[in-house]
Amino acid sequence: MTLRNGFPAVSDAADQFDIRAALRATTAQDANGNIKTGVSITAKSLTGLVTAGNGMNSDIAAFDAVTNRYGPVWLSNDGTISVKHAAAPSANSRIDLICIKQNETASPASDPTDGPEAIIVTGTPAVDPVTPATPEGALALARVTIPSTATSMTSTGVIYEQMYPFTASAGADLLFRSETEKDAWTPWEGQKCRLLDGNEYQAKSGVWVSLTQRSTTWRVPYSNDSISLTRVGDICFAGGNVKFNQRGENNYTQARETIPVGYRPAETSNVPIAVFGGNTTFILYGEHTGRVVMLGNPNSAYAGCTGVWRTADPMPAA
Repeated sequence: MTLRNGFPAVSDAADQFDIRAALRATTAQDANGNIKTGVSITAKSLTGLVTAGNGMNSDIAAFDAVTNRYGPVWLSNDGTISVKHAAAPSANSRIDLICIKQNETASPASDPTDGPEAIIVTGTPAVDPVTPATPEGALALARVTIPSTATSMTSTGVIYEQMYPFTASAGADLLFRSETEKDAWTPWEGQKCRLLDGNEYQAKSGVWVSLTQRSTTWRVPYSNDSISLTRVGDICFAGGNVKFNQRGENNYTQARETIPVGYRPAETSNVPIAVFGGNTTFILYGEHTGRVVMLGNPNSAYAGCTGVWRTADPMPAA
């Protein structure tokens, strides 16, 4: 390894690969140094860059993108362009892959031409067709399922799926399309991201931890009333007011209710999850299994509740 030629510099010694290496400093990277390829986030890219055009054409809207060809390469499309698909298959369906690529003839690349190109990789017809492989150095924008009955790209059964990831500048929060795409990224400690559905995450100890708030109500043991449980990240908060309507419950009695999945304490041993104060003061202890144990006797008391604890359960669904 060596220190690369910088740019701009008086020496003017930096070649294309020196420049690409330097531009890595501007692009988001994962924990292994892989750059975040994709298109920039715009109103159009959030709704879909690739759409049906006239006849067997697909239209690609304007975009700015970062691809990876021995380092980051910036590509820009300043207006709508069209690419033409082959005729529909005679039977079954196929999946075509629409990509962009910066072609290069110079080593270590070996393309037949130089310059940018929008390409269609035509898939193989089948009852259950598969997506063709993305060419080396290309960025997949969309895949299109084309049935044998299609006479144009607007025909019934033609399905467009946007595939392009979203790029980001170094240190910026990332945007992923799905949980699958998120989980394929290896984050560095503290890196943040969100999904298109709005859920937010931060990397802790090598895994994504949700930062999105989730809430539920929980019927408190020995009462007909419920309190609110709110989870943010791996922290759960409890709060509310209840009236206890039973007598004769003894200390350390196992409760008849359990803490909902997604809000349970991380520790295997008993941890305080709620402190009630009012006519009397007592504590509920919880375990990771959801079992609840009470210390104290509410004895028909009115009480307010506060509590906070760390949870290891998966974040509950919205």
